[in-house]
Amino acid sequence: MIRTIVAFEKDESRDKIADMLERSGIPVRYRCRTGAEVLRAVKTMGSGVVVCGHRLPDRPVTQLAHELHGQAKCLILAKQSQLELMDDPDVFKLPIPISAAELRGSVNILIQLNDISARAQMPKRSEEEQELILRAKELLMESRGFSEAEAHKYLQKRSMETGAKLSEVARQILEL
Repeated sequence: MIRTIVAFEKDESRDKIADMLERSGIPVRYRCRTGAEVLRAVKTMGSGVVVCGHRLPDRPVTQLAHELHGQAKCLILAKQSQLELMDDPDVFKLPIPISAAELRGSVNILIQLNDISARAQMPKRSEEEQELILRAKELLMESRGFSEAEAHKYLQKRSMETGAKLSEVARQILEL
């Protein structure tokens, strides 16, 4: 899923960075000029990575990073002297000029960090659901001679085929 946003006040800077990312294989979903546009884009996507300058017309990027409440990772591209003035752990910084390889590598890392954060916030299975899945796997291992991994894969496959939650498929298997 494309969740990369490029935000710079100047059209030329915004297009140059977005084009550099896209040529490197990282698609850009939104090109924004203001912090308000970035906030709307992140709200629409649910999460993402924002590549931006140190300041947008309506706010400094450090303020924007706080307003995002961890929903998106921010990568600031600016002169070293400007980056030295920013002491915010919520933003990542790279000095310009920057190579396409450096930009691609940094954005890929932030995409991975964003994905890890998103997964950590996903709802976990209840103890009851975990118990159902465990019992269904044990039944499959006994009745069909599956390994634990094969039983889990079987449950996942059935879940995808039927569109039902894994715990619901486990319940159905136990009821049979």
